[in-house]
Amino acid sequence: SLWLPPPPGLAVRNTDMHLEPRSLHLLARESAFVFASEHPGETVDISCYQNYTRLAYMYWYQQPPRHGLKLVASIVTWMKNSYEEGYSEAKFYITRDNNDYSVMTIKNVTYNDAATYFCAASDHTLTIQHFVTVTTNNLIFGDGTKLTVIGTDDKIIPPSVAIFSPSKQEIQQKNKATLVCLASGFYPDHLNLFWKVNGAKRTEGVGTDEFSTQNGNEKTFSLTSRLRISAQEWFNPFNRFECVAKFFKNGTLDSTHKLIYGDAGE
Repeated sequence: SLWLPPPPGLAVRNTDMHLEPRSLHLLARESAFVFASEHPGETVDISCYQNYTRLAYMYWYQQPPRHGLKLVASIVTWMKNSYEEGYSEAKFYITRDNNDYSVMTIKNVTYNDAATYFCAASDHTLTIQHFVTVTTNNLIFGDGTKLTVIGTDDKIIPPSVAIFSPSKQEIQQKNKATLVCLASGFYPDHLNLFWKVNGAKRTEGVGTDEFSTQNGNEKTFSLTSRLRISAQEWFNPFNRFECVAKFFKNGTLDSTHKLIYGDAGE
């Protein structure tokens, strides 16, 4: 799953806060992220709820693709919302009904609004200088909501999934075996890849690309994940290795998978 580092000095405890999208097309929630898609001109609501804390200060951040975090606004219940330069209440309307719940409404969505949005909370105010300089070490982040803006004529395309067997050279030299899963030809880039071994989800030894790769001039994307296991586990023909891709299709969460069995050896 994709992990995005916080600004310097932040302590992240994702279990302490989560994002619950409302009025969104839910695309996937297997990893840390929630996915949402909208067409240009529409409005999208993103909700943030402190499920174990009631911290006074809440913040909304935007992270455009392949860029750092940008603070959108700071919110406390007893003061007017404070927006950073380049962001306004007319575009990013934020409410906070009580101490632990906030909603950010993005109005008149454009392609430039495609980004991952985070909420955060703290029991102390932050000192912000220029971009994002945080002088506290107790800021708690939510998991994030990734927003993709889809053209009105665009179609959602499911992925093709393939698994590639380990190289003999790696097995001989390192006594390890790396299986590679490639999901390709999908749109939009809302896709979650994970591995199962004998029907059980496997996280140890798994490495998944941080970003999807766009396929040339096409709109479709590809994503790769790797599973590294011992040679002994690979040379067991009864072991079943499965790569599962979860994606959004026709308003519902769907999945496709590919599996191979271990090598019987010579």
